Amino acid sequence: MTATTSDWNDYAVLVQMPHMAPGEKLSEVEFLKVLAAFQWESIARALGRRPPELVNAQNERLYGSVIDVEVHLGEKHSMEVLGEDVNIRVRNRVRFFAKKFVEGLFVIDDQDIPTSALAPIATRKDLQQSRGSWACMTNAFIARSGSNVKLKVFKPVGADECQRYEISETPLGIVEQGRVMRTGEIEALAGDAPGAITLAPRNGEPIRYAIVPESDLNGASLVYFARYEAMMNYGERVFLSDHLDRPFSSELISYLSTDHRKAYFFGNAAPNDVVEIRVEARVLPPGSFADAPSGGAYRTPLKFLFRIDLYRGSDKVLMASSLVRKSLNVPGSAKGVLAEVERFLRQAAT
Repeated sequence: MTATTSDWNDYAVLVQMPHMAPGEKLSEVEFLKVLAAFQWESIARALGRRPPELVNAQNERLYGSVIDVEVHLGEKHSMEVLGEDVNIRVRNRVRFFAKKFVEGLFVIDDQDIPTSALAPIATRKDLQQSRGSWACMTNAFIARSGSNVKLKVFKPVGADECQRYEISETPLGIVEQGRVMRTGEIEALAGDAPGAITLAPRNGEPIRYAIVPESDLNGASLVYFARYEAMMNYGERVFLSDHLDRPFSSELISYLSTDHRKAYFFGNAAPNDVVEIRVEARVLPPGSFADAPSGGAYRTPLKFLFRIDLYRGSDKVLMASSLVRKSLNVPGSAKGVLAEVERFLRQAAT
């Protein structure tokens, strides 16, 4: 059915220290948790039930397993701009598919979002053509079936009465997640450019991450989707600092800031398992992007492109794949990092 502007829910979050990452910027991982909570609330409102009351016909508790997520920060935003004490406004709209899946669209700003601005946005493709900040998330209603690796999709009670929120076309997130699983190929992010510098590791060994139940599991005892991104960030840091012949400094790595991420999720893992992280990295050539984020206090001498795949250590099953572009947003006071960038570019040119 056709969406209307009245279907958009209105949320806000005031960024404080628990939402932030080193470098005095908004944490992508914590922000993804906030977006997921907003979407689950929107789903509950559509079904006319509170989140703990979302169950299947057998009265089993259902959870919103994330199939894919895409986050894009527009021209006037960066994780630094959306930093401490900023009141981030979020408008979110959900649609059900086959009564077992949900597609959610998010419009994001640090100013009030007028309802009139939502009228042109009906699909994910409409968001992708926007110059603003936005996100998309696709969920499946799942219940645990004995373990974290056995999850089953169900129709929630109340879904049959939600025709207003039904769509007939398969959500793009489901289509793309299936394609990535079959082919391993992720559509390139806007801004990718020829001539990028490939960062070749010393060897092809994966980076290993032991799951930490106290931080990686959610209330359903599942590895939470936002923690997959945390593992990816961990893999990037170890790759850049320990797996290159010419490593980057910890300070430089701390200034990396997500511009655009596509992530697809395929499986979960037991709390005592290990995740194997495989990282591919490239550096965009200088001059192929704008040289500063909004705010004026930072320089952006480099942008990085990462392709990350997570595998379950116990059986080598693919858990998730992501493509992410990150800006190196360096404050003017970090003279040592700017000098490090200059050395890297000179060495890469030889």
